[in-house]
Amino acid sequence: MRYVPMNLAEPGMALGQDVYDGNGQLLAARHLILDKEYIKALLNLGFPGLYVDDEFTEGIRIQQIVSPQVRREAIRGVRELFISNACDEDSAAEEARIKKLVLEVIEDILRNGDAMYNMLDLKVYDDYTYFHSVNVAVLSAMMGAQMCMTKQELTILTTAAMLHDIGKKFLSTELLNTPKLLDEKEKQELLDHPRLGCDFLKQHFHFPSMVCLSVLEHHEWYNGEGYPLHKKGDDISIYARIIKLADVFDAMCSKRPYHEPVQPADVVEYIMGRMGSEFDPNVVTVFLNRIVAYPVGCEVELSNGQHAIVMENFSDFILRPRIKIVETEKIVNLMEDEDARNITITKLLI
Repeated sequence: MRYVPMNLAEPGMALGQDVYDGNGQLLAARHLILDKEYIKALLNLGFPGLYVDDEFTEGIRIQQIVSPQVRREAIRGVRELFISNACDEDSAAEEARIKKLVLEVIEDILRNGDAMYNMLDLKVYDDYTYFHSVNVAVLSAMMGAQMCMTKQELTILTTAAMLHDIGKKFLSTELLNTPKLLDEKEKQELLDHPRLGCDFLKQHFHFPSMVCLSVLEHHEWYNGEGYPLHKKGDDISIYARIIKLADVFDAMCSKRPYHEPVQPADVVEYIMGRMGSEFDPNVVTVFLNRIVAYPVGCEVELSNGQHAIVMENFSDFILRPRIKIVETEKIVNLMEDEDARNITITKLLI
C-alpha cells in the first residue's frame, strides 16, 4: 500500500483504505478501482491524497493505532456533539456516547502496544474540525499510554483531547476558516474558545472537573506565554500539556484556509525547537518515540537523487526508516545498512 497525492491519482488505481466523510459515511470502499468521476469527486471534497494498492508496494502494511470503525464512529460522535443544541434531555445520551467512544479508542491503543503514529490522515477539508478532534484524541492517548497512565487517567486525557475544541461550536464558520489576518475583535473571539468549551461542558455534562480544566488549558504554553490563564510549567495539567502538543502537530500537518500543510518532519523539528518554551520537554520526549517523520507508504526523495517508498519506521531513529528504492526496487535499511550511511531523506513527496 502506498500514499498517492490526489493530483497523481489515476483511473485504474485500487483503493488501499476505506474513505469516509465527517459524518462517518463511507464514500469509497477499499479495493474500489478508481475512475475519473471518483477521482474528481474526492478531489472536490478536499482530500489531499489516497492510499492505493499496487504491485510495487505489495506487502507494505500500515499498523493502524485505532481501527477504522472506531475512528469512523468517533468522528461521527464528535460531529453530532458539535452540531447539537445541547438540550438537557439530550446531554446524558451524548455524554454516554462520548464515554463509550473514548473507551474504544483507549482499548485499541492499549491492544496495539508499541504501534507508532504511522500514517497520513485522509481528512475531508470541510469536516476538518471533527477529524482533527479525533486525531488529537488518538495521539494524546498514545502518549498517555507510553507515560504509563492508569485507565482512569487515560480516560480523562482522551475525553479532554476529543473535546478540546468544542468551544469552537459557538464561533462562526467564517471566523474559523477565514484566510485573512484577524482584526483585534476577531482575534479575541477566537482566543475565547477554550473558556467557551470549558463552560459548555460544565453546564451541560458531568465529565470529571479535570476534563473541563484541560479543555480550558490546552492553549497554555510551558513558559507561561499561552492563553487564557498564562499558566506555566507543572501548574498546567499534564493532560493539557499533552493535548497542546497533539493539537499543534495535527493542525500544522493539515491543510487549512490560512496555511498549506507542513511536512511531518518539519513539524517535528518545530516541536523539538520549542521544547521548554511552548512544549513540556518530557512530553516532547515521549512524542518523539511514537511519531514518525516519514509515514509508511509515502514516497520520499533521497539525497542521492533517487526516490523511495517508506516500508517501516523505528522508534529511536525516526529519520532513518527502511525503504524500497523506486528506481532499483532495492530494499535499504537506513538505520542499519553501512552502505547507506551517507544517504539521507531530503523531502516527503505528498
